[in-house]
Amino acid sequence: MKKVFIALCLMLPLAAFAQTKIKETAVPRSVLLTLEKTYDAYKVRTWYQAPGQFIAEVVIDGQDGRAYFTAGGDWQYSAFPVKLEECPSMMTSYFTDNYLGYRVKDLNYIEEMNGDNYYRMIVTKKGISDTDYEMIFDTRGKLMKSNAPDPAAVKRDYYTQNNPDLQDQHVTKATDTERSRLRGRPAPRVDEPRVEQFAPCEAAVNNWNKAVGVKRCKSGPTWVNRNDEYAVAYYTDKQKVEKESVYDIHDGNPVMTGKVLDEERYSNGIVKYLEEKFRGEKYKIEKMVVYEYYSKFRGPDGKKPKPYTYVVVSQKVKGVKELKFIRLEFDSKGSFTGLLAQPLDERDVQ
Repeated sequence: MKKVFIALCLMLPLAAFAQTKIKETAVPRSVLLTLEKTYDAYKVRTWYQAPGQFIAEVVIDGQDGRAYFTAGGDWQYSAFPVKLEECPSMMTSYFTDNYLGYRVKDLNYIEEMNGDNYYRMIVTKKGISDTDYEMIFDTRGKLMKSNAPDPAAVKRDYYTQNNPDLQDQHVTKATDTERSRLRGRPAPRVDEPRVEQFAPCEAAVNNWNKAVGVKRCKSGPTWVNRNDEYAVAYYTDKQKVEKESVYDIHDGNPVMTGKVLDEERYSNGIVKYLEEKFRGEKYKIEKMVVYEYYSKFRGPDGKKPKPYTYVVVSQKVKGVKELKFIRLEFDSKGSFTGLLAQPLDERDVQ
């Protein structure tokens, strides 16, 4: 699984300064050479100059974008405008489900000099609004960073504004049942579709039986489809330790294993980070899972990825009945690397 690590600060500005259109003859040779080294095939439509920066309006692989360079000739990053429907479903669902009453003001796919690629979305409230918010998603659509308002607050504000009768109630989600109750009519009856149990490919089952097998389990396995990318076997071993075996959903090859830690085995570094992050607030660590990659698994760079830790934290929000869950990832040293926009799969803490 490719992991993209994003710094916890505002990302690169896409158009922060006034830009002047210039001819290619005015562009330093070092900038032109860097552009040639950065992309094999490209077409420059226009060159611009900003303070300490040169910008090429380019076409790469049939896609329009902008490449940014320092005055010294170093490539900084490139930005390619994309539409929301072209983005990963995890990303589009996160925005449409959580930011009712908001619109996407700007959306780009970013390629950075250090090799990090990600989506940068700028959103703003519909109507008259002078506040822009930034969301950063990795290439799979997982939320990495955001300074947008809390989704629960957004939903509550949206529904109270559109349902005057709810002004004195705390509402996080206006379901068909709730809306019908307010109108004094019975809720419509919805036929629940029959959900077939997920069946992994034969290779994944064979690999799990070879590595673990039911004889080593107290319960399980339960197979789950994780984002159409992995087939995951959830089980409990003879020592009553909850574990996960993760396989490629297509070829069944082993990817990684997950082990749910007992509270006494929680990482001290992660616990201290959470204590600082939630200082003065009530919270609870619902789950801490250490993931380790199989010895033969290799990432896109040809190297075996390092272990990482996945943590689910719950909070009780005043006036809201449901718990709020926050999902975080930490590297092998216990340093925070990013937030997740949604549960890993249907077996995750909801």
